[in-house]
Amino acid sequence: MVNKSANRSWAAVLVFIGLAIVAIQLGFWQWGRADEKQAMVALRAQRMAPMVLGSANSPMGFRPDLNAQALDQQVVVLQGQWIHQASIALDNRAWEGRAGVHVLTPMRLADGSHIWVNRGWMAKAPGVLQIEIPQAEDAKAVEGLALASVMKRMELAKEDTLSKKGNVWQNFDWAASRQRIDDRVWPVIVWQSSSSSDGLLRKLPEVTNDVPKHLGYAAQWFLLALLCLYFAWRLRPNKR
Repeated sequence: MVNKSANRSWAAVLVFIGLAIVAIQLGFWQWGRADEKQAMVALRAQRMAPMVLGSANSPMGFRPDLNAQALDQQVVVLQGQWIHQASIALDNRAWEGRAGVHVLTPMRLADGSHIWVNRGWMAKAPGVLQIEIPQAEDAKAVEGLALASVMKRMELAKEDTLSKKGNVWQNFDWAASRQRIDDRVWPVIVWQSSSSSDGLLRKLPEVTNDVPKHLGYAAQWFLLALLCLYFAWRLRPNKR
C-alpha cells in the first residue's frame, strides 16, 4: 500500500511539474509578444516620414538583396505606372462582415523596378475564381505603408490549379508572382492609403499598443507555474 500511495504521489508531482513547464513556456511566449508589439509600435513611429521609392532622389534604391525588414512599417510614396493586367485578388478577406477580396496590383517605378500595392478591398461572391478588377489611373504620387507581412490565410487547397486559378488567389505567393512581372521586385507589399477613383475601400492595418495586456498574461502564467510547483512540493511522498 505504501508503494502504491508513493507512486500515485510521484505521478501527481510529475503532472504538476509538467503543467508548470507549460505555463512557463506560455509566459515567455506572451513576454515575447509584448516585445514584438513594442518594437513594432516604435518602428512605425520612427518611419512616419514618407520615403520616395524608385526615383533618382530616393534615399533607398532598389537592390536584389534588399531585406524586407529595412522597409517594414515605412510610409512610402510611389511614382510610376500600374500594370493592371497582372493584378490579383486575395480571397476570403472580410470587410465589416462582408465577403470580399484585397486587390493587389504591381506598379512599375521610374527606375524600372516593380512593387506590389494592396490597392484596397472589394466585394466578391463566394466561389468565383475570375473577377473584373477595377483599374486606377496613374497618379503623380501614391502614398501607402510598406509591410513585410503578406497576410497569410489557411489554404483550403494546396494544388496550384485550385489555389491560384484565374486572378483570385487564396494567398500571395512571391514565386508565382514572378510569372506576372520580372524579378526586380521590392520585397514588401505597400498598403495604399491615398485616395483614388477606383471605388476600392482602404484601411491600414492597425498596430495596437497592447503591451500591458501581454505582460499581464505573462505574469498570470508565471504565477500559475509557481502554484503548480507549490502543489508538486506539497504532494511529494513523505520520507519514512
